Amino acid sequence: MPEYQNVYGQGLNGEFEFVDGNGGGNKDGVDESWGPAFSDNLSISQFDSPTTNGFRGGDIGNTNTQIGPVDLPAQLDARGAIQATPWNAQSNNIRDFFETGVTQTHNFAITGANDAGDFRLSYTYLDQKGTVPNTGLTRNTLSFSGGYNLTSRFKARAVVNYIKNFSNNRPNLSYGTENIMYLFNCWLGRSVNMASLRNYWMAGREGLNQFNFNYNYHDNPYFNVYENTNSQDIDRIYGHVALTYDFTDNLSLMVRTGTDVSNDFRARRRAYSTQRFPLGSYREEKVFFEETNSDFLLSYNKAGLGPIDLNLGLGGNLMLQRSRYSDVFAPQLAVPGVYNLSNSRVALQSAAFYNEKRIHSLYATAQLGYNNYLYLDLSARNDWSSTLPSDSRSYLYYAANLSAVVSEMLNLSSQSALSFAKIRFGVAQVGNDTDPYQLQAIYSAQTAVKGAPAYGESNVLVNPDLKPEISSSIETGVDIRFFNNRIGLDVTYYNTRSRNQILPIPLSNTTGYDARIINAGLIENYGLEIALAATPVKSRNFSWDLGINWSRNRSKVLELYTDPESGQEINNYVLASRYITVEARVGEQMGSMYAIGFERVSDDPNARFYDPTGQFVGQIVYTAQGKPERTTSRVLLGNYNPDWLVGINNTISFKGISLGFLFDIRMGGDVYSHTQTVGREGGQIIETLEGRDNGYDLSLDGNGVIGEGVVAIYDGEGNVAGFEDNTTKLSAREWHTSITLGRNLLESMIFDASFVKLREVRLGYTIPNSALGKFLFAISTSLW
Repeated sequence: MPEYQNVYGQGLNGEFEFVDGNGGGNKDGVDESWGPAFSDNLSISQFDSPTTNGFRGGDIGNTNTQIGPVDLPAQLDARGAIQATPWNAQSNNIRDFFETGVTQTHNFAITGANDAGDFRLSYTYLDQKGTVPNTGLTRNTLSFSGGYNLTSRFKARAVVNYIKNFSNNRPNLSYGTENIMYLFNCWLGRSVNMASLRNYWMAGREGLNQFNFNYNYHDNPYFNVYENTNSQDIDRIYGHVALTYDFTDNLSLMVRTGTDVSNDFRARRRAYSTQRFPLGSYREEKVFFEETNSDFLLSYNKAGLGPIDLNLGLGGNLMLQRSRYSDVFAPQLAVPGVYNLSNSRVALQSAAFYNEKRIHSLYATAQLGYNNYLYLDLSARNDWSSTLPSDSRSYLYYAANLSAVVSEMLNLSSQSALSFAKIRFGVAQVGNDTDPYQLQAIYSAQTAVKGAPAYGESNVLVNPDLKPEISSSIETGVDIRFFNNRIGLDVTYYNTRSRNQILPIPLSNTTGYDARIINAGLIENYGLEIALAATPVKSRNFSWDLGINWSRNRSKVLELYTDPESGQEINNYVLASRYITVEARVGEQMGSMYAIGFERVSDDPNARFYDPTGQFVGQIVYTAQGKPERTTSRVLLGNYNPDWLVGINNTISFKGISLGFLFDIRMGGDVYSHTQTVGREGGQIIETLEGRDNGYDLSLDGNGVIGEGVVAIYDGEGNVAGFEDNTTKLSAREWHTSITLGRNLLESMIFDASFVKLREVRLGYTIPNSALGKFLFAISTSLW
């Protein structure tokens, strides 16, 4: 959560007075907090102020002709004149909206066993109340596992789990008016009393018109979470049955089949007067998923072949995935408050698809141990995937790992400072396929046209010549321990190269498609991980255990794509785009963020703002109006990947008491804050106090902002002839919107993502055996 300012309330240029919340008053149609300063001596007409007719200021009646007749003057007369109320900051209005989340879990289990078999039956009930009002989740889980020895060599085992998830409402997380955090962080006036919004229907307009502080842009947050609900009902069952037959003491065969099936039903309700759906709406989505795996494994284990231990395996797997999705949408409700597909006042909209995917596999493994200090692990697997072309659907991958326990080889004495030493080296290759229906055009069902079925082609151009993705890696490391394991160090280095990644690349809309599926890219991913475990202090009653995990990872784009026919190269690929873009560019790290930045004075003669004197190089360039100049193209503004990560875990024990605390540290990396971008526009956050120390009069000290930088001086031909300091003062509101130029220039909204967090604190006590036997009592608290 950002830090909010509590000096100025709703309005513009220091002015505000509520009449209808739709622009009929003095700046009452805006949702920004550039209004009057709060004062105990100031009273202003507000949305929750009482009226002469016993209503609230916001009880203005219907304003949407789709819902019903509108006669605003008559409606305002019926409401009555608003009586001004004190203009005070509502410093806790957002905090007061949220509730204390509570999660409770109850478990009941029955177990039994004899010489022939065992079983366990358990039931778990979870109830979670969300921090957002009217949100939560209940989960019922029934689990069974059991095994039985049919003969001395023939065994059976089964595992079955059934889960029932239900939520009457899951809060929206999308960007826009349906997400309450969008309102809270950017547009909720600092003068808005949250308690006044709890009664969220207008007087006399229940079920038709919501009551709110503003009727131009937003939904009442309580209306949003109590009326515009997103329910979800999921039934899931998964488990397997396995049969194992031991031919000899060394040779066995396991045959197993298992499934994972889920049915997900989602219902989305939108009430009358919702901003996006003034006549309400109702939507039903059904999501079905099934994955079935049947496999076998023939195993041979033999120890004591001289100095060699041998384990061999030969197996196979048949995987089948099916998924179905249907979506039926009633865009408008004929009768308010009746959420049923038959209550649609216009034609229903619908979409549906069905997916199926198969992978057949064979694999083999071998583990060899020599004298308990040298180990070799080998594996190979071949997959045949239905999502790849017939000539490419078979792909083989492998792994080989060699490790040596040096301390065993050297036969160290018990008095040696070196307790244990192991070195390891491995190579591996992994293949991957893609989603179904990427090879030939398919048609999806659309909303019927005049009673006739309608189908539409995908907007993605498929590729019948796809190849599987392949990742090849090496890994090496050492594990060393000293002083009877009081100090341990584990160091790992890895390097992975991934090629032929299956990606959609954008196409010109003149082609009739949005994207084309291709194999592209050679990405190198490498890093170092170091784990240190130590017991610095250890005595009979006191000990201190310390664990440190440090990691550093880098990913680099080595190649992208060259068209085999035209020779045209693609040197950058947009992985994500929303205001900023995350791009993969050849020669650069993965995770690089690009956006429009500030133009700066340069020492490059070819640059737009070149300074041959070098006096102003590096300074931001402003226009004559005092606004920053923007770059003509996207520039690199940072990378979201950290320089390194470290976790530090401490456990201090004294007699039966233990105290543990975990620190989580991230160093480096960048993050873009859209909350900062929009929050500055709305005047909500504390940063927007810059430039309005004494209100909005630019003649007073502390009001207005002069951007630090220079203004270009042009000659008669329009060429840059020099620079001078920027002296143009902008109002606070103009400044905080100008530094992003309407959410287009985002350099100043990139922040360092480094942090140090006390992630977890644990306090526990072990009751001595002499009192209750082995019994552990612990209290655990997590801090986020």
